[in-house]
Amino acid sequence: MSQFQKNEIVWGKMPKGIPWPCLILESDNQAPTTSYWVYFFGTYNYARLPNSRLANFEENREKNINGYCQRLLPRSYHSFPEAVDEAELHLAKMKSNPLYQIPIHEFKGNKRKRPPIAQNNNKKFKPDIVLKELTVNITRLNGLNEKVQEPSKTVLNTDEIIVSKLKFGIVGIGILGSRVAKNLSQSGHLINIWNRTTSKCNKLMKQLEARYRNQVTTFLCPRILLENSDVILVCVSDQDVANSIFKNNFGINHPTDAILKNKGIVQMTTTGPEASKDFQAIIEKKGGKYLEAQIQGSKFDDNFIIITAGEKTLFFDCQSCFKAIGISAMYLGEVGYASKVNLIFQLIKGVHLAAFAEAFSFAERCGLKQELLKRIIEFMDMVSPYLSSKLKIIMNRDFDNVEQALKHLQADLKLGLDLSNSEGEPLFLASITNEIFKHCKRLEFENKDSASIYMRTKY
Repeated sequence: MSQFQKNEIVWGKMPKGIPWPCLILESDNQAPTTSYWVYFFGTYNYARLPNSRLANFEENREKNINGYCQRLLPRSYHSFPEAVDEAELHLAKMKSNPLYQIPIHEFKGNKRKRPPIAQNNNKKFKPDIVLKELTVNITRLNGLNEKVQEPSKTVLNTDEIIVSKLKFGIVGIGILGSRVAKNLSQSGHLINIWNRTTSKCNKLMKQLEARYRNQVTTFLCPRILLENSDVILVCVSDQDVANSIFKNNFGINHPTDAILKNKGIVQMTTTGPEASKDFQAIIEKKGGKYLEAQIQGSKFDDNFIIITAGEKTLFFDCQSCFKAIGISAMYLGEVGYASKVNLIFQLIKGVHLAAFAEAFSFAERCGLKQELLKRIIEFMDMVSPYLSSKLKIIMNRDFDNVEQALKHLQADLKLGLDLSNSEGEPLFLASITNEIFKHCKRLEFENKDSASIYMRTKY
């Protein structure tokens, strides 16, 4: 006897895949193990799956959605939230109308041959006429809506992004903020920008192609930007600047000020976990939503991974934004976890960079040529893309080509050490590395790229 019925919405799992919303089309009781011909929402593919790879949709909904949020998945899975939306909508219609028929895309292939769940084919993921009726209640779906998509690319491809209807404000147009603004405008989002130095906003507008400039509005005050934006991405230089903007411009010191009500604040500035929790408490008290979104990766080529924690509905609201910014986004749970992960990786970067610069300088003292060293190191696969980019800067003495200023990496090291103090964990190498960076700041390299730590060995 079949465990599942025809026209039942379930979770189906392909080998090496993740649980995916699908519809039972027919069963095959003649097979050695009862199997079902199923239709996958979102990707519109078909497969024959056994009982063991199917599960009840409503009973396993939260578990499978949380599993998706907490994993870094490849591009082929970027339509998962859309698939959940579609399944939820059809399930609601079936409950209200027993005669409701779910529209499906016709498959003309061999039903005995199992097609893949998702293929790396841009056209397959474009919204079509079937999806136009998918308007989902955000409360009923616990934050899933028609804008949700997983970020999934290295090179920006606007054909793959379903642009959010939300208006995003960007506070801080530095190295990170300008890159975020460019990618969002080029992907079709409407954005507002503000920077303490207006000239950076003007510079950004000049760099944008004419067709994208109409999608960007510059504001002279962050509070006015907040009033005219749904979600604000905070991309300022450090935690102290973020704190000043929140207190002086976002009205958090005034009990009756309601400017933050229903606004989303996405903290992309590196902060300590306790400071981030303080921001969350203040914003939520004012009726807003808060999400940490810490960036790891190169700001030169958009190989960003966005590590998030906080309000899950805001995480889903920002999916098209994250997709435009980087290659993947990960949700870790409550506020503080993303900050901790980010600081740990900053410690790793700092220690590796200091050791690499010192060893490279020592090799020069031994009379070895830089180009020879570079070729040997790359052949041995000892250098990560991060260190490879720093090696290029060192060899060219191009320290004005700033990806991350030395002073900012040193500030991150200090936050990491503060975290280690609160956890009672000794960090010997990180402590020494922090002193090396502080020495390099005294040599007036603080505004140069962090690779300028190499110059400490010359003085």
